Amino acid sequence: MSSAAQHHPLVIVPSELEYFTQLPGMLQAAGCTVQQAGDRATFARLIGEADVVLTSVFLGVDRASLAGARRLRGVVSLVIGVDTIDVRACTEMGVIVANGAVPENSVGAAEGAALLIVALLKGLKLKETALRSGAWRPPGSVSNLVWRKTVGIIGVGSIGRQVAERFQGWDVTVLGCGPHLTPETAPAGMKVVGLSQLLHESDVVSVHALLSAETRGLIGARELALMKSSAYLVNTARGGVVDELALADALRAGSLAGAAIDVWPDEPPPRDHPLFALPPERVILTGHCIGHGAEQLPAIVEAAVENVTRAARGELPRYVVNPEVIPAWRERLARLGQRRMNLHRAP
Repeated sequence: MSSAAQHHPLVIVPSELEYFTQLPGMLQAAGCTVQQAGDRATFARLIGEADVVLTSVFLGVDRASLAGARRLRGVVSLVIGVDTIDVRACTEMGVIVANGAVPENSVGAAEGAALLIVALLKGLKLKETALRSGAWRPPGSVSNLVWRKTVGIIGVGSIGRQVAERFQGWDVTVLGCGPHLTPETAPAGMKVVGLSQLLHESDVVSVHALLSAETRGLIGARELALMKSSAYLVNTARGGVVDELALADALRAGSLAGAAIDVWPDEPPPRDHPLFALPPERVILTGHCIGHGAEQLPAIVEAAVENVTRAARGELPRYVVNPEVIPAWRERLARLGQRRMNLHRAP
């Protein structure tokens, strides 16, 4: 058998894998040659020979790095988010992009957002803090009903849709907005409105927009000023979608009742971040983990291995982010030559 037939695809993975340290071994067991990159210089040196790149928040793929990726077949994100990948540049180049859009991921994120929405309206942290401090039912612990409130969802993709579904039966008005959302494509019971109307009418605004050049800073001082002073903001999408300094100013001024933030522009956030200085009874802060569940991690790992090996073999990955690239991707594979990848199929 020729050396081409024996080719083991080279896969670049981040040196920092957080919960996913078993991934390199699993990819090697599937027949891949794995190289880890912990800095941009190492990544730039390796990408020229890489067949697939596995990305995370610690390792992204930009247009400049793609310029030297002469053998690249696919770029795979460990998670749903692809904000560390220049998807447009990949598409222009004919490289397929896949992500970890397993049901466990989107369900966990939707459950986490729904939890935060209810916790804010019910004043959960205020009530707990009062009791821990020795106050039994203080006047300030009277909170809101979720019943008959208006929940606005910005970004109605897989997660935003599931958040809307979780409030069916609660007698809640659900508003939604998104660049491609129409009354025909909206979830049952959702009213499609513009961003300004959603901000003005909602008692809770839940952000689920992907981070892109268009959505960075989408919710800033002007948008926050449109919200009711009794309203709450929840962001479980990406930190850069919300201007957190403007949010801290609005909370400090009493222009908003409270907020819940799970995602940050810099992760982890600096300890002197202004949101940490606000009363914890009004601001719930978590470390990009509100949707994480024990069932989620194995599913993400399985999807990552399958996405990588499928892309390396020239088969469609399980979760394709840029399906419009498929014809150009197949042409790219033909130009690269259909070397037989010595890979074991994922179960």
